[in-house]
Amino acid sequence: MPHPESRLCNEIARGSAIVGLPLATGLIRIYYEGNVIAAENLKRYRDRAAQAAGRMLHNYPSGYPTRAREDVDPREVVVIGAIDSMTHQIHMLARPADLTWWIDADDLVDLGLIESAR
Repeated sequence: MPHPESRLCNEIARGSAIVGLPLATGLIRIYYEGNVIAAENLKRYRDRAAQAAGRMLHNYPSGYPTRAREDVDPREVVVIGAIDSMTHQIHMLARPADLTWWIDADDLVDLGLIESAR
């Protein structure tokens, strides 16, 4: 996810899933999905992450040609987890309290990080 003081916070949709890999240049190539068109199949954070990962891995290392890709300074992003490229299972490393400003509570429940308040 973007670092809280990163310009990315204002440039991509809040709640966007971001995946990335380091480049030889020292930058990180990120792919992101924010579902700004409100597609039914991308409502959950886990689905947005799978979509972004699919773009990154398509025709690797070139990736899928998309505007939702950028090479950024490593200080612009924070590693919060990893996604299995085969199963799309997300392994979160960050504490839920560190994610709530970017990822909606419903998505944190779906990821099994917090319990539903209902």
